[in-house]
Amino acid sequence: MRVRKSMSLRWRLTLFYSALSALTVVLAGVAFFVVLRQNLQSTLDTSLRESATLAGEQLRDEQQGKFSETETDTLFQRMAAGTSLRVLDSQGQDIDEVGNPVAAPLVEGYSTVGDQRVYTLRLGNGDWIQATRSRVETVQAIGRAQRLLLAGLPFLLLIGFGVGYFVADAAFKPVDRVTGLANHIVTSGKFNERVPERPGDDEMAKLTRTFNQMLGQLESTLGREKAFALAAAHELRTPLTFIQGRASLSLEKPRSPEQYQDALRQIHHTSQEMAQMVNSLLLLARTNQQPKREVVSLKQLLHEVAEDLRIAAQQRLVALELQADQEVSTHSDVTALKLALSNLVQNAIKYGRNNGHVWLSCGRENNEVFLAVSDDGPGIPQTELERLRQPFQRGAGLQGVSGSGLGLALVSAVAEQHGGRLELSRASQGGLRATLWLPEG
Repeated sequence: MRVRKSMSLRWRLTLFYSALSALTVVLAGVAFFVVLRQNLQSTLDTSLRESATLAGEQLRDEQQGKFSETETDTLFQRMAAGTSLRVLDSQGQDIDEVGNPVAAPLVEGYSTVGDQRVYTLRLGNGDWIQATRSRVETVQAIGRAQRLLLAGLPFLLLIGFGVGYFVADAAFKPVDRVTGLANHIVTSGKFNERVPERPGDDEMAKLTRTFNQMLGQLESTLGREKAFALAAAHELRTPLTFIQGRASLSLEKPRSPEQYQDALRQIHHTSQEMAQMVNSLLLLARTNQQPKREVVSLKQLLHEVAEDLRIAAQQRLVALELQADQEVSTHSDVTALKLALSNLVQNAIKYGRNNGHVWLSCGRENNEVFLAVSDDGPGIPQTELERLRQPFQRGAGLQGVSGSGLGLALVSAVAEQHGGRLELSRASQGGLRATLWLPEG
C-alpha cells in the first residue's frame, strides 16, 4: 500500500491564510457591489426627487399649471441631464410635459416603468408632477463595476496567496531556526549545547525553554548511563579477570583433584556473584518501566522476606525481629517491592555485626506507608548516605566484604518507580536505618 505524503504545516497554514484572504476578498467585493448599486440607485432617486421639487416650485411661481417658455431652459439647466417632466391635474389629465416622459401610476413616491425610473409628487393644489429618467446609465455603471471586480478577482486572490505565504513563512522562521539547531545537536551528538532562548512568554519562548530542559535531562541521563556502563564494566572486569586467572593457572600444568576442585569452587562462587550482579543490573534497568500494581500487605511481605532470609541470617548469627503489629497495604508491584525489601535485609545481615540484630517493621504515617530495616552494626557516616544511593557505591571500610554496591541503588529506583522514596538515617540502635516510603493505597 502506498503511503500518502502529508502536506507540511507551513503549506497548510499558507492555504488557510489564502482561503481566508479569498473569502475576505469575495465578501468585500460583494459588499462593495451592493453598496455601489445602492449608491447609484440612491443618486438616481435623489436627482429625480430634486427635479420634481424644482419643477413644482417653478409651477407654483408661474401660477398657471404650465411651464413658460422663458423658464424651461433654466429648469433644464438646474435638473439632472436626461430628466423629463410631466404635469397632470387632480383627475389625471395631462396639463404639460417637458422632454419624453412615460405614463406612470399616480401614486406618490418612486416607481419603475420599463427601463424608466419615475418619481411622482403631489402638489399643494392637487395637481401631480412626475420626473422621469432612464435607468440604462445606472445599470450600465453597475455592470461595468461588476466586470471590473470579476476581472481583478484573480489578481486579488494571487495577492491573498502571497500574503498567506508571507505570513506563514514569517511565523515558521523561528520554528525553522529551532528545528535546524535541534537537528544539528541530534546529528552531532553535542547534547551539552542549547538553543538560544527567546525573551518573553510566547509559544516560541516556551518551546525553546522546554526543548532546552529536555536537552538538559537528556544530557544528564546520558551522563548517568555512560557512568553506569563504565562502572558496570569495571565491576564485571574484576571477577572476570579472577576467573580467567584461576582457569589459566589450572591449565598450565597438571594439578591434583583437590586443587582442581578448589579452583572450580572459586570459579563457581565468583561466577555466581557475577550472575547476581548481572541480574541486579537487569532489574535496575527494568525499574524505568511502568510497574504492575496490585494490593500488597506489608505485614505479609515482611514475614515472607524474613522467612526467605532466615538461613542467611543464622549463618551470621543474626536475629531477625519483626515489628509489624499494624496491618497496612499499598498498591504496588509485589515482585519489585519484595526485591527491594530483600536487598535492604541482605545488606543489614551482611554489613551488620555478627551475633547482632536486624529489625523489620512497617506502618502508616501522614498518608504514606513505610517498610523499615534497622541494624545494630557500625552504621554509615552521615556524609556518605546520599552517595550510597548511586550504583556501585559502597561505604568506607566495607571493601573487604563481597558485594556489588547495587542494592541501595536498586531500592531507590524501585521507590521512585512507585512514587515513593528511600530514606537513610542512623538507627536508634547505632546502625543504619533504611526506610522505604510509599503512597498509601
